[in-house]
Amino acid sequence: MLNMKNFILQKNDGSKFDLAKYQGNDYLILIFFRGAWCNHCKKQLLDINNHYAEFSELQIKPLAISCDSKLKSNLLKNFLKLKFSVLSDSEFAVIDYFNLKTEYKGQIVSKPATILIEPQKHKVIYEYVGVDYDDRLSAKTILNNIKQPVRSNL
Repeated sequence: MLNMKNFILQKNDGSKFDLAKYQGNDYLILIFFRGAWCNHCKKQLLDINNHYAEFSELQIKPLAISCDSKLKSNLLKNFLKLKFSVLSDSEFAVIDYFNLKTEYKGQIVSKPATILIEPQKHKVIYEYVGVDYDDRLSAKTILNNIKQPVRSNL
């Protein structure tokens, strides 16, 4: 599987967000979504937020990424009261790295995807890319699918 390179993105306040530093010794689960305007995306992010404690118990840090602006990402995080960061990848650095760019109604966005990265070698150990705009995993499905790889690496 792919070893993820480190990315430095801007946080919503303009400061730098270093994925490797954020990850630390925990697993990192990247949740790629189309944008704040997408109801399917908001539903998934709320679902992950509702299971945040279960992710934490497994030493997994969720991180949501879209091509939305920093302002829209910040508004979405605050509006949904998310316990995890929502980052703007408006330059498509991470979205392109995972080959997730797609077009929807003339707009370039990310495909819905879930990617789990282990902490030591930053290796991708689980990946799911949705085939269509509403093809995304529930938090329970994510947890059920990743418990085995995480436990075997702990």
